[in-house]
Amino acid sequence: MKPYLPTPLLAVLAALSAGPALADPAPPSTAPGIVIEAFGVHCNIESEGTQAAPGTESGFINLLSGTPEFTHRQQEVPARIGISFAVIAVPDRDIFDARLVTWKPGATQPEYWVSDMAAHEPSIQGFMFETPSELITGLWRLEAYEGDTQLYSVEFDVLPGDQLPGVTSDCNLLS
Repeated sequence: MKPYLPTPLLAVLAALSAGPALADPAPPSTAPGIVIEAFGVHCNIESEGTQAAPGTESGFINLLSGTPEFTHRQQEVPARIGISFAVIAVPDRDIFDARLVTWKPGATQPEYWVSDMAAHEPSIQGFMFETPSELITGLWRLEAYEGDTQLYSVEFDVLPGDQLPGVTSDCNLLS
């Protein structure tokens, strides 16, 4: 007689041996008075300078020269040098000293910086992969806070660079 496992037990063992399931990104969430205008992968645009951001790994953030054009409005992002992803939120009121937070996979502390958000004006928070050390796959989360109140949260599933081959931030390739 061949050994066998009862079907329910076999299913449990198969599930356990597969390792932890990777979570899909949660749908974007907002507080009252905040609208998510766009999120996803966007065209790279020029930086018009930098702003000190001691709570970030680099110690600064790039200031964009305009509002980016989104090429792929999705939460899946390939981990490739040159890829940019972001969220654009529009508040219904002026918010001074909003804390913009970026959680990277496996991090015990987020990166953050402080910025004002103007009423009825787009506020951009994003990330561009510029160095190989930044190509971290898994769930990334971009959030903003007014004091202890979360204004928004958007998760991105950053996938290995060879996945999503048609997704790019180089808008010259899309024309």
